[in-house]
Amino acid sequence: MRPMVLTQIQVGQHWVGYIFGEQIYLDTLISSGVAFCIVLGLGLYLRRQVTSGVPGKFQTMIELVWTTVDDYVTRMIGPFARWVVPLVTVLFFYILVSNWLELIPTGDRLTSPTADVNDTAALAIIVIVMVHVTSIRRKGLMGYVHTNYLHPEGMPWVFYILLAPINIIAQISYPISLALRLFGNMFAAALMLQIIAILPIYIGFAFNGVWKLFEGLFVDVIQAFIFALLTVIYLSMATMSNEEPQAAQPATSQP
Repeated sequence: MRPMVLTQIQVGQHWVGYIFGEQIYLDTLISSGVAFCIVLGLGLYLRRQVTSGVPGKFQTMIELVWTTVDDYVTRMIGPFARWVVPLVTVLFFYILVSNWLELIPTGDRLTSPTADVNDTAALAIIVIVMVHVTSIRRKGLMGYVHTNYLHPEGMPWVFYILLAPINIIAQISYPISLALRLFGNMFAAALMLQIIAILPIYIGFAFNGVWKLFEGLFVDVIQAFIFALLTVIYLSMATMSNEEPQAAQPATSQP
């Protein structure tokens, strides 16, 4: 009787390299570079193909995403924040392309960088720094401190003392939750592919195709959308005041 051999699933394994004595994950670095180059290349291609007449399918898709983000930013934050639209749109496409890299059958050579918490943490830090800088530029330093850490209006001073630590913890939790939400979902998707790979080939082939179709059309798109949506929501929360959001600011104010 042949002994049963259990296949070990390796998750979280990285191609490790060293730069100036510091350990880096080369697979994440290469994959994120590939995703960046794809998004940049698509942008340059769109620039050459864009037309004011009847747009092609690719231009129509980009315009649909752009107008959706622009409309949502205008309604949630205000017309002054239209400069956010390009950043949110690029974040959406970068995360989407990064997620789709996992679906390409290259073994361990090309993985999804969003399945590495270092990549998602870097994206979250960029977003949160932008959120706090925009809040300070929009409301001033004192207004930023008051609306983000000292919320009550017309309340006894003791409420400020009690709520300040809670608000500080909330501000710290935003980048952590933003990074871990994307990382957790993409890591789970990569784990699912590893589990399917150990199934018998006549079963695994069908499961692999169905799962990749489901992940590519739903999981990857939804995760990119949620990250972009949360970016806009965090910006909206950071720029609104306890009074009327627009009445408190001059009509000609700029960030």
